[in-house]
Amino acid sequence: MTTAVSTSSELSSLPDVLSGSLLASSSSNLHFLAELPTNALSDLLSTPTALTTQSHTLTSSLTALTHTSYPTFLSLHHTSTALLTSLSSFDTSLSSLINTALPALDDAARVFREKTGPEVIEGRQKARVVLEQHDKLCDLLDVPVLIDTCVRNGLYAEALSLAAHASSALSSLIAQSRKSSSGDEEATHAFWKAVQFLRRMKAIHEDELALVFISARIGCLRDTLDGIERDAGIPSDAGSLEFKFPVGSTVEEREREIDREADDVARFLKKYIDIWREGAYDLVTQYTTIFLDRSHAGARIAPPADQDASTSSYIIRQTLPSTLLELLLPTLRSYLERAYPHLAPLATQLAYCSSALARVGMDFRALLSPLISRSVISGFVRDVRLGAEHEWSGVLAKHVTNKPKASTPSIWLVATPNSMPAFKTLALSPSNASHSPPQVLTAFPPLAKMLNAYIRALNRLRMLAPVDALWGVVDGAEECLANTGHSLLQYAKDWRGGDAKETQILQAAGAAYTRVLVPWLQRAIVEGVFSASLEDRQSVGDGAGDPVAGEKGKRELSFIVREWESWLGSTGI
Repeated sequence: MTTAVSTSSELSSLPDVLSGSLLASSSSNLHFLAELPTNALSDLLSTPTALTTQSHTLTSSLTALTHTSYPTFLSLHHTSTALLTSLSSFDTSLSSLINTALPALDDAARVFREKTGPEVIEGRQKARVVLEQHDKLCDLLDVPVLIDTCVRNGLYAEALSLAAHASSALSSLIAQSRKSSSGDEEATHAFWKAVQFLRRMKAIHEDELALVFISARIGCLRDTLDGIERDAGIPSDAGSLEFKFPVGSTVEEREREIDREADDVARFLKKYIDIWREGAYDLVTQYTTIFLDRSHAGARIAPPADQDASTSSYIIRQTLPSTLLELLLPTLRSYLERAYPHLAPLATQLAYCSSALARVGMDFRALLSPLISRSVISGFVRDVRLGAEHEWSGVLAKHVTNKPKASTPSIWLVATPNSMPAFKTLALSPSNASHSPPQVLTAFPPLAKMLNAYIRALNRLRMLAPVDALWGVVDGAEECLANTGHSLLQYAKDWRGGDAKETQILQAAGAAYTRVLVPWLQRAIVEGVFSASLEDRQSVGDGAGDPVAGEKGKRELSFIVREWESWLGSTGI
């Protein structure tokens, strides 16, 4: 009799038994085989039937899908084939373009550039200038012959008329310099020759000739600047500073609209400043070279006996810088603040412009600092009003001002009424960094949104934050904070709900405003952006902002904070 003895080493699971078959090739099959021995016998007997039924069902569904959707499959096949063919053709064309056409075009461009070198281009430019000024040159060349003929025939009145005509020809020669690209030295030489010609005619004395020269050059520069301003198409009236945004627009959308116009203004000012710098520098150097430099003076014509030449020259030198600056500073006053927040590159450009003209004795850097600081202050206040105040006004309109009955504080002032922060946490810690917003304000969504708008304005301010603008920026922020605090305090005083929970929410919101939001924003501006100290406010004056408006904003915020503390104290906080 044989006894079969089974040991633990001979026992194997079903997956192990079938590990060499095709059934074990899939992880889902292995999982099914592992669970198969644990099923009941009835389930095992019904499994083949269920699998057969599912197989027939899937086969029938696939057959029906094939019969009903065969046009789609055929269309997909044709489209895929056409796409592959198009991609192959595109790849061939692109390879041909990169490997053959572009190198050939580059070689042809290089050959063309070598054949039409700088000498040919310069010759064409000179020929173009001569053709453009042909009539004026003919007039000037004919004047000496005509004057000589008139004098020989005794026609002295006609000779004097020709001399006056030659004097007016100087402005035409100056217009030529604006169109010519022959360089500063050649332009100065051409002017010097023209002035020497007029000097030899002895029609007008030296100071009048200098005034004609300067007037004509300034007129040309003014015409050029007016053309730039006209081509820019940017209105300069004060009403253009008002923006009209659609109802419900976000802070980001309003900033994009403001930045779009600011970018256009910045591009216009960049071009305007460059043209003014080149024109003013050329005018001063040419006037100095032709009329003040003794080596180029030539035969000077003395003024009448009743006039002092040194006095006239002194008056010209004193009035020329202010006349040139009148072409620049009014434009900066009209447009500079509208270029915010793109003021940093413009400030650099103006500093370079002032340094360039300082080499010829026309340093005006002291006039630029107040303009830039005032523009920064104005731009920051505009950002705060269109950001923080706009957001706060929208919240108030939704829940308070545009409703017959104001919403309860629990609906809009707090995120979760049942989990408000403790009152002892509603105070700004001295260790709280000026660049880290207090997290406790997230419990009050309106205050948190307003804080985010202020932070966006501060981030834009960091691109250019002149020291002179510090207290003007603080005053503008405090005035906006005072307006917000006044409206919230008015809502708190007008609230007549009897629920103690609602009163507690109002108290918490007021404490968050007066003890967290206001001091942190003051610290963020003074210490975070300008790296200054709040204790210096009484000893440092504001060189750019409006002192009256600044004191008004400071007084209003202090008054609102005291009113809040008084109200909180009267309610037991």
